[in-house]
Amino acid sequence: MNNVLGYENKNVVITGAASGMGQAAAQQLVDLGANVFALDIASITVPVHKAISVDMKNATSIDAAVAELPDNIDALFNCAGVPSPPFSAADTILINFSGLRYLTESLLPRISAGGGIASIASTAGMGWKPKIETAKTFLALDNSLEVAAQWIADHPLESSDGYGFSKQCIIAYTMTMAKKLAKKNIRINCISPSPTASGFMDTLKGEGKMPAEAIDLFLPSNGRYATGAEMGEPLVLLNSKMASFVSGVNLPVDFGYCAEVFIGDRDDLLGIS
Repeated sequence: MNNVLGYENKNVVITGAASGMGQAAAQQLVDLGANVFALDIASITVPVHKAISVDMKNATSIDAAVAELPDNIDALFNCAGVPSPPFSAADTILINFSGLRYLTESLLPRISAGGGIASIASTAGMGWKPKIETAKTFLALDNSLEVAAQWIADHPLESSDGYGFSKQCIIAYTMTMAKKLAKKNIRINCISPSPTASGFMDTLKGEGKMPAEAIDLFLPSNGRYATGAEMGEPLVLLNSKMASFVSGVNLPVDFGYCAEVFIGDRDDLLGIS
């Protein structure tokens, strides 16, 4: 039962491993015996198999990172993300989604049958249904970061909420890719966390100047922020052999926040119902 999740001696790639949920997931994967290849623009402190510096909004940087990764990959974890503000809407979309997509599609030929892809979306992206046509238009572009940047520049209204739109795209991408990847016996899922205590949240409140009271409106009824580990664990579960028939799922990890909205017990501030 020690290898119940099936990660022992498996090659896994994880972005955003320097802090927050990504750091927590990376440590969990190391503890589970995986060979962890960790990507981040910041320094990585988890004792991974290999740490690689990457700028997720730069295709050349991503290509260089891909060149350092193994030929066979069993699981990909897309955890890199930034808040907007203080990051611009354009940089937020490029880092949070377009870079994620570019990396994912660069690595798809290396992901083994039975492997999985798990990404971090957000409750801020749970209002994806009313925006699905815009998201589909963006997804219909090729995966070039230059093309994505030009579309963002040409559509300032559609991309003005850089963070929300990037997370809506992750959810739409997850569901869109499920059919294609099923034919390769590869799974793809994402989680949508509620507010989580992390460096990301500190930046949002500090440089982003987001008042704590505004963020607290989206806390679950248990009244607290999640920890990075509480988000890393379900992410690790989704890519494990314990979820071998789960794909195309956007899993709210929010202690019931979205459930309250869906059932009408809470104001729908994000347009998710």
